Amino acid sequence: MDQVSLTSAYMWAIVVMVIFFLIATLIANMVLYKPNNPGTATCRLWFWILCVATGVVGFLINFFIGQGITVPTIKSAYLMHAAIATGVSVLLYIIIGFCVSKMFPSSKVGRWF
Repeated sequence: MDQVSLTSAYMWAIVVMVIFFLIATLIANMVLYKPNNPGTATCRLWFWILCVATGVVGFLINFFIGQGITVPTIKSAYLMHAAIATGVSVLLYIIIGFCVSKMFPSSKVGRWF
């Protein structure tokens, strides 16, 4: 597994981010709104739980991929880029979530922020 590209670390992190963002959107749309309980706390809680899960799962996938690399310099470079990709994916998750919640303020995803 010496032929691992550094861009695969970013691709895995972005794929995980998209999956967890879609799950957050699905959960927000599944929350039932009642007259006394609008469900905003539940939507926010799940949004932030999945934000943390994006970082953890994205890094773990890249970490296990990096463990298969036998050349030490390539392995350290891959793990460094895995950490950077994790930060970028979490930041993108928050930015996209903020933009979506401001674009649709009256919808269920509009209650994330």
